Amino acid sequence: MLFYLAPMEGITGYIVRNAFANHFPYMDKYFTPFIPAAKRMNKKILRDLAPENNRGINLVPQLIGNRADEFLMMIKQLEQMGFTSVNLNFGCPSGTVVSKKKGAGFLSSPDEMDRLLDAVFSESPLPISVKTRIGMEQEEEWNRLCEVYARYPFEELIIHPRLQKDYYKNPVHMEAFAHAAEKIKVPLCYNGDICSVTDYKAVTDRFPGIDRVMIGRGLLENPGLVGEIKGMPAAGKDSLRAFHDEILEGCLCNFQSEKDAVFHLKELWFYLTRHFPNREKNLKMIQKCQSLPEYKMIVQQIFS
Repeated sequence: MLFYLAPMEGITGYIVRNAFANHFPYMDKYFTPFIPAAKRMNKKILRDLAPENNRGINLVPQLIGNRADEFLMMIKQLEQMGFTSVNLNFGCPSGTVVSKKKGAGFLSSPDEMDRLLDAVFSESPLPISVKTRIGMEQEEEWNRLCEVYARYPFEELIIHPRLQKDYYKNPVHMEAFAHAAEKIKVPLCYNGDICSVTDYKAVTDRFPGIDRVMIGRGLLENPGLVGEIKGMPAAGKDSLRAFHDEILEGCLCNFQSEKDAVFHLKELWFYLTRHFPNREKNLKMIQKCQSLPEYKMIVQQIFS
């Protein structure tokens, strides 16, 4: 089985990727948080893609947009930078993204998507994968989208079997993934609600033919989850502390102020607190803290 770390905007940049690679080295592939295809790459994006910040990491840039010419412009730049594949995001459910007809918002126009993919595949110098949801409002939308996706030789198709309106709350539509497994012949990757070994087994028992899964929130809640799936002991406090401390050090080196670093780490703790007792109390303390010394004191309390 291949294991992928899902891209999560504002969280899974190179600092977090390196912490996983150094302390929980089970990922076969990492994906960048989405890069807007309509813009030139700014310094922050270039820093996240830089080879020196991703040593030993199999990294795939993920692009978001709705125009073939802009996708191709960015793909050609990425090829020049040495990347060997690229991922297109048709899955982000964020309202601000969807309102621009990007991410999952583009799923509402399957004919337009067909034309875009035809144009991109006709000129792309790199293999292409797609990360997708199954539609915007109704599960029936997936039938037409599958017809479109079945036309193209994707490197792989990563399916989060939820609608845009589901966000991350409603149950996944397992029948939609089953439909894709029947209709689409490229490698399929399952993504969605794998937060425990039990969840993983439920998916692989249902779909024994899949050979890759993508995990996002489940790995931020429990960074050692893939190790547990592979039969290793659960992550202990020492390994989790080392994982956290590397991220903290990276943030302190990367951000302009200690306050910015603490603010960034609050996003990580929204998930990581689930691994510890007294989640609500711990999360409330983290969210309220305003300084690095206070933050370190709270972290020490959580780990002890």
